[in-house]
Amino acid sequence: MKKFTLTILFTFYLTFSFAQLITHMSVRVDDNERQGYLELENFWSEIHEQAIKDGLSQRWMVWEFTYEDEEASKGKPDFLVMNFYKDSIQKSKTANLNFKDYAKKVYKGKLSKSKFEKKWNLPLGKRNFYELERLDNTYWHGELKIGMKISMNVFKSLNEDYEDYEMKFFKKWHEKNILDGSRKWWEFNRVLSSNLNTESSIDGTPTHSTIGVFDRERSQEEIDQFWNNLTFEDRMMIKNGLASRESMGQYQLKLIMFK
Repeated sequence: MKKFTLTILFTFYLTFSFAQLITHMSVRVDDNERQGYLELENFWSEIHEQAIKDGLSQRWMVWEFTYEDEEASKGKPDFLVMNFYKDSIQKSKTANLNFKDYAKKVYKGKLSKSKFEKKWNLPLGKRNFYELERLDNTYWHGELKIGMKISMNVFKSLNEDYEDYEMKFFKKWHEKNILDGSRKWWEFNRVLSSNLNTESSIDGTPTHSTIGVFDRERSQEEIDQFWNNLTFEDRMMIKNGLASRESMGQYQLKLIMFK
């Protein structure tokens, strides 16, 4: 029952998420600090759970970047932490919050002072921060669960028409993919600001990002049918839409924690 309720709540939340503010924190950790960092995020999970109950945020997620091999992971982030806020008003509530004092209240009676300090001082890793605004998304057709995978694309807008191409043209294809069972979700975000404390894996400054959750793999027959059925207008829209953006990277991630 609890699992079913969570799925419904998440469906409702994702369906009505426009104008939502999101922070992304990419994290790099040394191999010898990896377990310590995961222990830190597990420690923070209870703090975020309480923050959600107190109306300070809506959701918290930790994703692990996955790469084909060690060579592909060089110079790339290891984890991505997402925090979701209903709007700027909710986000502003945390601006002057003393998180250490808040965390102490959460763990009062659960951890001794020495154990709390040990947890608090676990490895942070090297972090870059991004603030995003949700511009658009499809409806959610799936279930939030540990181990689920997403594909994140990072773009640089090349002209003023880019956002319209994503929301008024490309989105309809993503919605069709949801109906045929090959996709579960698509979202489109604008990057409002960034704070880079370590070298970025992206050469340049991104302006937007998309995130997709896929389901079954489309057959070659389906792919061929898609391209064969495109009208001239469709092909021109795809051509001009792709020309309105520059791809700055694609990443695969796996969900490892959420509240």
